[in-house]
Amino acid sequence: MKKSLLSLAALSARLLPDPIKRWVYRYKPLAKLVRNTLNKAAPIGFTAVVVAAGEVAGAKMQLDLQSEKDYWLGTYETDLQQTVTELIQPGWVAYDVGANIGFISLLLAKMVGETGQVFSFEALPTNLERLRTHIAMNGLASRVIVVPKAVAAASESVRFLIGPSGAMGKAEGSAGRSDGHHQAIEVPGISLDDFVYQEGNPTPQVIKMDIEGGEVLALKGMTRLFEKARPLILLELHGPEAAQTAWETLTAAGYSLHRMQRGYPQVSSFNDLDWKAYLVAKP
Repeated sequence: MKKSLLSLAALSARLLPDPIKRWVYRYKPLAKLVRNTLNKAAPIGFTAVVVAAGEVAGAKMQLDLQSEKDYWLGTYETDLQQTVTELIQPGWVAYDVGANIGFISLLLAKMVGETGQVFSFEALPTNLERLRTHIAMNGLASRVIVVPKAVAAASESVRFLIGPSGAMGKAEGSAGRSDGHHQAIEVPGISLDDFVYQEGNPTPQVIKMDIEGGEVLALKGMTRLFEKARPLILLELHGPEAAQTAWETLTAAGYSLHRMQRGYPQVSSFNDLDWKAYLVAKP
């Protein structure tokens, strides 16, 4: 019975249109019912699965199906998934800043293809272990390079605050609230300008960044990249301070900001900027 429920969930994820899946998640009573039902059927602990739907369908991952069903069902950050598939080209170099356990890194690797390269930046040791596992499970070690550092304004040691789950964190000095981050570790930090122009790594055509408010630090360490390489930026904002920094930094560098929605409508003023969503910044 439990396996049948999980198989039905996977089939539904493959067959149902995205608008219906989003409606299920937004209608809280139904979402709670689905979640509780699947939790009763899902095994405890990490399980090797094949991603059932979405743009990463077919990828292999080790997931806790009690809490990570969105990766398995392909419902994680669906707007970001769609944008990556629409905008990223074969042969590109992609930076995944805040790679976590690698779901978006796997998608970027798929889109850049065998002639492209992905650099996955992640600072948390627990995430790094799983990130490397997922790269290996999918035979992508030659295409996806793990960078075990926090992207920041300068290349120096960073005090990194760890959230309650242990799987999320942020550099000290990041935007947004830090209550609930009761543990801290020291991790190596790197600015992306130094990563490219001092260490000699390939310049990116696209940078995806989701670092829990650390964008206010990371963007300050990218000024040469903005001037010379002018990569496409896929950026998740975390609060008003992050929105202000992104608007000022990116518009000053000659970028236009767009909502991550169908057609990518341009954000015409700071007051129209949604500081709780992903942006597409185009050079």
